[in-house]
Amino acid sequence: MAPDASSVPNLRGLSRRGVLGLSACAAATAISVAGPFTGVAQAADGGAVRDSRGRRLPVGKIGIQLYSIRTDPAPFAEKLPKLAQLGFKEIEFAGYGTVTSDADILAIRKILDDNGLRAVGGHVGFGTLWGDLTRQLDIAEMLGMDYLGTADAPTGSRYPADWRAVADRYNAVGGAAKARGLKFYQHNHDGEYNFLLDVGPLDANGKPTRSSGRRGLEYFFGLTDPELVWFEMDIYWAYQAQVRFKTYVDEIGATRRDVFDPIKTIARQQERFPLFHVKDGYLNAEGTSLVMTNFGVSNGYVPFESFFGSLRSLDRHHYIWENDNAGSTPPEEGGMWGGTESSYDNMRALRF
Repeated sequence: MAPDASSVPNLRGLSRRGVLGLSACAAATAISVAGPFTGVAQAADGGAVRDSRGRRLPVGKIGIQLYSIRTDPAPFAEKLPKLAQLGFKEIEFAGYGTVTSDADILAIRKILDDNGLRAVGGHVGFGTLWGDLTRQLDIAEMLGMDYLGTADAPTGSRYPADWRAVADRYNAVGGAAKARGLKFYQHNHDGEYNFLLDVGPLDANGKPTRSSGRRGLEYFFGLTDPELVWFEMDIYWAYQAQVRFKTYVDEIGATRRDVFDPIKTIARQQERFPLFHVKDGYLNAEGTSLVMTNFGVSNGYVPFESFFGSLRSLDRHHYIWENDNAGSTPPEEGGMWGGTESSYDNMRALRF
């Protein structure tokens, strides 16, 4: 159920650059070339800057997942320059629409280049990757990506055997990507961090009914080759798992409490998380779930300062904003494009 409008927090720092008044590209076709981009101030190398209040995210590595603005029917030729004007530097694709030919893909690449944007990665369904891997790698290469990933869970099962069964396929896709100079990654939702059912007693089908306390995706880390399979932690969904999956029943039937800590998960192997989805949310009134919002809510649940402060090197990661529900941003907050603008501004202003 959607929260009552009075309970939705206001966003901080909504700027007035007038993104909604930006003129569209002159071309009327779906693919055309945009004009040059004039960027915002940043460190000379695009890296992180430290000021008197602490560190901040590297401006050159703040990106957007295009799924956030999917409700805008405008072609890439209009949307990509607009994102550059807002300040984004990196783009993560969520499919390519009706674009299919090499010429179309290369035209998108030209729009990116002409506007100072870089394709950092893209989400493709794992079934598509498995069945059409060569073509997907070709597209990633043409767009200049370093990463190609999937937002599919390795499995919806809580049984270890099912996680083991899919690991070889993930390693195989990762191996093919590596051979082309790319890195294959998996993007999580909350379910991947649920507890496995991995100890007895067994049910009528011989399946375990209780848990040792292991979580699915953390188990999967050990099943996949760290040189072939990488991960994009969606910070919002990781903290949603913290809220939702706090207890399990152990082998002897006792209820155990174990609160998931995403910071501890990345601390063990920061190099396997080159990408982060930077998504915000607040706790619902019942305390049972998070409500996704644009970035920078005043009562946000996610401890971004601690999370980013735990990273040993900010420049080794990419920070990709996403809001699955950005299209529902109310008019008083600027609608979808106003929420996109304020989220970028609040990410860039974050100090930790």
